[in-house]
Amino acid sequence: MIRVFRTDSETVEIPSDAIFKITNIALIITSENSLNKAAKIYGGMAKKIKSRNGSDIAGISEIINLHFFIGEEGEEKEGLTARAYCMQEEAAASETLSVNGIKLLSIDVKRYKKLSEDYFIKKLFRYDFIVFFLAAGASVRIIAPFLKDKFSDPGVITIDEAGKFVVSLLSGHIGGANKFAEEIAGYIGNGAIPVITTATDATENFSLDMFAERFGLFIEDGKSKIKIFNKASVCGEELRIYIDEDIIFSIKEIESYIKEFKNAKQIILTQGLNASNLGLGAKKAAVVSLKENLKNIAESENIVLLRPRCLTLGIGCNRNTLFEEIEDFISSVFKENNLSLKAIRNIATINLKRNEAGLLEFGYKYGNFIDFYDKDEINAFMDSNKNEKNNKKDLNLNKDTRRSASFKYTGAYSVCEPCAQMSAKNGAKLLIPKQKKGNVTAAAAASAAAAMISYFNRKGVQ
Repeated sequence: MIRVFRTDSETVEIPSDAIFKITNIALIITSENSLNKAAKIYGGMAKKIKSRNGSDIAGISEIINLHFFIGEEGEEKEGLTARAYCMQEEAAASETLSVNGIKLLSIDVKRYKKLSEDYFIKKLFRYDFIVFFLAAGASVRIIAPFLKDKFSDPGVITIDEAGKFVVSLLSGHIGGANKFAEEIAGYIGNGAIPVITTATDATENFSLDMFAERFGLFIEDGKSKIKIFNKASVCGEELRIYIDEDIIFSIKEIESYIKEFKNAKQIILTQGLNASNLGLGAKKAAVVSLKENLKNIAESENIVLLRPRCLTLGIGCNRNTLFEEIEDFISSVFKENNLSLKAIRNIATINLKRNEAGLLEFGYKYGNFIDFYDKDEINAFMDSNKNEKNNKKDLNLNKDTRRSASFKYTGAYSVCEPCAQMSAKNGAKLLIPKQKKGNVTAAAAASAAAAMISYFNRKGVQ
């Protein structure tokens, strides 16, 4: 199988279903001191990976790419560049930073002409994080013209020349800058202080967006609800969290997470939804559910819906099927099954669809990545996972299967159902069995929600 991620700048193919995230970090190197700090950041990350061994390292679900940007002007920059290239080669040669041939941590050295060039700054905004080794004011002036909102801006961190203060400057929660600033301070050492100024962090109170980041949840109407709920948390209001019974979550894990906050006693956790506990009056309530028909209750500013990104969607389609046909069909199927499209984690299909434009557009719009399986993987999976409906010893001997359109055109017994289940893993059950309309087939399975929490556990709500 091949797992394909698409970022603003590139498409990345990973031959593994263990990787759930690729994080690209831009570090702006301006001096010998800043390169030394960047080296410590790399060293800290490398040590963290190397400390895990055997089967543990296979549990790391994130690839981290460090991009060292160094200016082209000045003799000093040439020396910095030469040293940075040595670090790049060292990282590339390290076998302990790889698992099954996949490089988990890398360094890529890049050059730029002027830090003030619009083209260059726009390019930086494609990265998940930007780390400046500059004064906070200088960093603000550089990025200010390009800022959009907390849901799309990268996490921005600035570190002073001495490496004493690591400031989370932008996108502290959703962009992950707060947590990353704390990590960086630890890597730099020598008393480096992470500077976090967001209200919930400063007061050590619960925040809605960090809760969503921790447990892989999409926040409906997040732009307004995050402000409302975080303000309520800081002001000491009671907050209720309802976990729908259709969600596979460890309640003990959530309880343990909540206990970390000063206002833990004001956070009431309940499993299950019913008519009485949804009549919530003026109390703030966060409802964790896959159900689409709950959207009407979230019209109240006191209620927010959180969608677990835990559904894998298997899709099959005829050649040249348009994006609009796929989107319309999937939307209707999810509505009929009372499931939110915001709960889709990823799309899965047969590798013959690697260049199917409409399917790719749908997959990258609604999912975090796309899994592609070849026909032999699909058939082997179906042969080893027989059910009462099909209990043949070898599905390949089933005449009806050989006559199917799927087998005729792809060589696979089926596409959407097995692809959804294989991508979800762990014996996942189908929530939506095969549905067909026009040129499209679809099926959905549920993955374990915890699988979406990255090892480094930074970037959150999308």
